[in-house]
Amino acid sequence: MQSFQSLKVLVIDDAPTFLFTIKSMLVKLGFLENSVQTCKSVKVALDLTSNKQFDVIICDYNFGTGMNGKQLFEEFKHLNLLTDETVFILVTGDNSAATVRPIIELKPDEYLLKPFNAVSLKERISVAIRRRQKLSGLYAAERTLDAQKGLQLCDDLAPFHPEYYFVIKRFRASFLTMLQRHEQAKLVYESTLEKKELDWAKVGLANSLANLGQTDEAEKIINQLLQSSPNDTRIRTEAAYLRLKSNDTPAAISHLEIASQLVPGNSERELIIVNLCLSVEDYQQALNRYRLYLEINKDTYRNNEFAKLTLIRVLLYACRTSPNKANLIEEAKHHFRLLMESKSDAIQSEMQLIKAHIALELGYFRSAINMLRELHSQERFNHFYGAYHYAWLLNTMSVESEFNHAIHWCSQTLGYEQSQIVFSSKMAMLDKLKKSNESKKAWLKEKYLLVKSDNIDSATLLETYLAIHERAPLLKMVCLNIIKSLSYVWPQRAGVTQVREIISRCDNVVRQLYAEQELTNINYQGYYQSAIDKCKGRSE
Repeated sequence: MQSFQSLKVLVIDDAPTFLFTIKSMLVKLGFLENSVQTCKSVKVALDLTSNKQFDVIICDYNFGTGMNGKQLFEEFKHLNLLTDETVFILVTGDNSAATVRPIIELKPDEYLLKPFNAVSLKERISVAIRRRQKLSGLYAAERTLDAQKGLQLCDDLAPFHPEYYFVIKRFRASFLTMLQRHEQAKLVYESTLEKKELDWAKVGLANSLANLGQTDEAEKIINQLLQSSPNDTRIRTEAAYLRLKSNDTPAAISHLEIASQLVPGNSERELIIVNLCLSVEDYQQALNRYRLYLEINKDTYRNNEFAKLTLIRVLLYACRTSPNKANLIEEAKHHFRLLMESKSDAIQSEMQLIKAHIALELGYFRSAINMLRELHSQERFNHFYGAYHYAWLLNTMSVESEFNHAIHWCSQTLGYEQSQIVFSSKMAMLDKLKKSNESKKAWLKEKYLLVKSDNIDSATLLETYLAIHERAPLLKMVCLNIIKSLSYVWPQRAGVTQVREIISRCDNVVRQLYAEQELTNINYQGYYQSAIDKCKGRSE
């Protein structure tokens, strides 16, 4: 191991007294005074690490305002400012569960509770440096998602480093899971548990069993862990993953919400909850959680153009069921106007998709369909959320001819995710959308058979068309047939105001989606006027 004299250290804390104290402590431990740098702000820390590599970073958890130590660590990793041998140590003066749990969940190399002495600091730094140096290859393989190389390194390192037996076992199982070799991962977790009862190995075993289809055994393990450690977010997350494997999305959301109450501020978890809420069409809750996600990340790298695009999307999804539709559209348009100032080519197709969605919500159906057709010809959706949004719009607008193609695009964008549950949340979105579309098509087929039958009376025919229109409001032929029927039949249990609204909605679809000559050929204006006249007759 390197001597402390050759190591460069960065200490980050907003308290000048602590910076002075810990620098003095480090110098006494053998670090060179000019090799220990201190700073009081996140911004300065990012600038320093952008221009210089540090062997040890000691960072306070809470800076009062802006980014905290956890988020700074994530920023360092996102910007590739840490080497695979860099040791990151979080310190905090708050030993409450609300502070300690997020630190444990983050998995820094070490964490220390203030006040601490030179002996404990030296021990923690020494242990972390030794582990990082000996296992740097494994950390690199994990960072680059090179599971094959990681497994080879596990084989190479294990005989020479028995002191890291369990650490290497954990890496090995993780790499096997990454490669979807779940049977082998299961054996690793079982052999680990034979040596020592470790919760991470139990959670991993449950995960392997679930991926092998042995969900009952997996649930038994997780339920036992929940009884003994109900506040462990790792166990809660695995419980949510199991629920998703069993297609119980509401239960998965519940587990994740509990985890978020226990440890607020986990960006990935909030995004998973948003995905799952969208999958079950709980659009208002999805919007609430996404606003929270943005608040958590307002000072971080995640606060980018794509985050703002997703906010607009979720606002527009929420329009489907919200009584506050007009305000949501206005908010979406406001954010859209701000994004229009961007010249980034990466978001132009996404912007066009947003425009189509806004046009749909404002009732400009022809414009919406034309924009979607143009996007379809370009085939420019390279990431999941854009492709999903496109497919969602096609399903909503009942453009079935292109929906299956869009679903295929969604599947193609589902690349490897380091987090299984992130991947599963996207799969839940995709599966629920496909099932919703299949259910709608099966139901429509049943209704079409009914309207084609010879013995259906005119009143039942109208009620059937109205039911179809409720579920698929942009089917132009259905809207046309409703106007025709209303010219001579009055719907059951409907007042004049309701019928006028039906006529208005259907007429808007018909006039936008049929060519003018087509309407002239069938004397559409005559049917429309007859329907209007019936309303007048009822109201007089």
